[in-house]
Amino acid sequence: MHSDLEVQQLLKTDFFSTHFEDVLGEELEVFKNRPKSLIEFIKNSAYFGSKPYLIFKDKTVSFEEHFELVKGFSNFLNDRYFIQPGDRVAIYAANSIDWIISFWSVISLGGIVCALNGWWNGKEAEAAIADANPKLILVDSKRLERLSNNYANVINFDEFDFRELNGKADFRTAPISEDDCACLLYTSGTTGSPKGVMTSHRSMVSNTMLQLLQGAAVSSRSTKLGVDWTQHKPTSLLTSPLFHVSGLSAGAVTALFAGTTTLIYNGRFDPQRILELIDKYNITSWGGAVPTALKRVLDQAESLQKKFTSVLVIGGGGAPMPSKHIERTKKVFPNCKHNFGYGYGLTESGAITIINWGDGLDACPESPGQAMPTINIELRDDNGNIILNDHIEGEIFVKSPSVMLGYYNNQDATNHSLLNGRWLKTGDFAYKADGLFYIVSRRTDLILRGAENVYPQEIEILLDSHPNVVESAVVGVPNDDLGEEVKAIVVMHEKIPLNELAEYVRSHLAEFKVPSLWEVRSEPLPRNASGKLMKHVILDGSKLTMIEES
Repeated sequence: MHSDLEVQQLLKTDFFSTHFEDVLGEELEVFKNRPKSLIEFIKNSAYFGSKPYLIFKDKTVSFEEHFELVKGFSNFLNDRYFIQPGDRVAIYAANSIDWIISFWSVISLGGIVCALNGWWNGKEAEAAIADANPKLILVDSKRLERLSNNYANVINFDEFDFRELNGKADFRTAPISEDDCACLLYTSGTTGSPKGVMTSHRSMVSNTMLQLLQGAAVSSRSTKLGVDWTQHKPTSLLTSPLFHVSGLSAGAVTALFAGTTTLIYNGRFDPQRILELIDKYNITSWGGAVPTALKRVLDQAESLQKKFTSVLVIGGGGAPMPSKHIERTKKVFPNCKHNFGYGYGLTESGAITIINWGDGLDACPESPGQAMPTINIELRDDNGNIILNDHIEGEIFVKSPSVMLGYYNNQDATNHSLLNGRWLKTGDFAYKADGLFYIVSRRTDLILRGAENVYPQEIEILLDSHPNVVESAVVGVPNDDLGEEVKAIVVMHEKIPLNELAEYVRSHLAEFKVPSLWEVRSEPLPRNASGKLMKHVILDGSKLTMIEES
């Protein structure tokens, strides 16, 4: 049972009550009174009327207007391109209102949205298009220029006016099963080529219910502690890409069902602009606070010597959250002092999986928390045996209604990751202590130095907490004697002697964990859309001039 008292109370209500049902041949705990598909989200959204749903570049679209635009565009897709259940439609574009209208329009027809990474170059996008074989491609001009192939069916958002379509027509929808695929969300690709994760309607509905459960628990607790939730209308800042599970499922999808307003950030991440938008629109929540982005915003806010009181909730994930970031966040955003949270999840698990917040986070900031209701987690050893004792590391396996259907057009990868009983093999390692999980590292990141295992994440968190380090990455490099040795790649505010950083690590960690190789870079380290370090790219670029100290 979940240990949080607010969560326990909410699970006793009709809306959040759970029971067991057959899900693809497995008896799983599910929310009893959940919507049965994303189409119900669209239909119900019209009841929010003139309330703003989306704000983008000072343009506002209400829930009612959005519903009419979706009706018009879905009818257009059906009439002109014959989009039907199971047809794939690719979206290769930056975050925008058009992106979200297109998503809901395809979903309403039973189609599958292929959410291509807007950061990909043309060749990467074309590889995904070839794999998914979509019936239609929706793009913006910037990304259309990257494509060399002359595709037959393409709509350019920048040359298309959704408002010209007759949204007053009947709303055509297709019959949907909960376990039908709703979209392909591509994996982060931190260790290689991304794969298309088949995400079902059930998965996204379940994730929405978990988001609402967590939000209600946070609100209930912090209200008792004196936080006033009525000063500003709920308005979320969306900085995560819509092609990522956090931006789409936890962001735009949940907002449509909950009836909350979403401000869509556009352009390169600028901490000064983030703070200006928070001020201008009285932003109440920001769920895309990955550590690197949060640190930049905190630095900027502290340089202005200003506090931002409209913000009630800040959450993040995608990478470990240094405890110093948590402490600083509560000072810059004082009204979220009870409501800061971060967690663990992955595209394949359907987003929210483990989360820590409130008293739990205050007591154990190193832990992303405990499993959410309906989420089953096991730690297993190399032989597949379940680890029951605390403080013993094992691989994380996840089983829930949110877990993916599989990887599109890649049965070998599916068989490797989705095992008997629909257990998801994550490739991430953790240990458990007193009911909380502690993420150790990915198996692919593990450095085998002599007889010792070195987990880069532990060293990265420490280096990132140094006041002169902007960000860091720790990797293993071949060594004839040790097998591998530890190398740290750092970006600094001001250059300081590397032996000073080595001593800093040495003062906190065992000697064998202290990097023997160092590299200083002036440019930001490569990260994917969820803020995770792309270590295969870092290693590919390791031919830069190195600074070594033994």
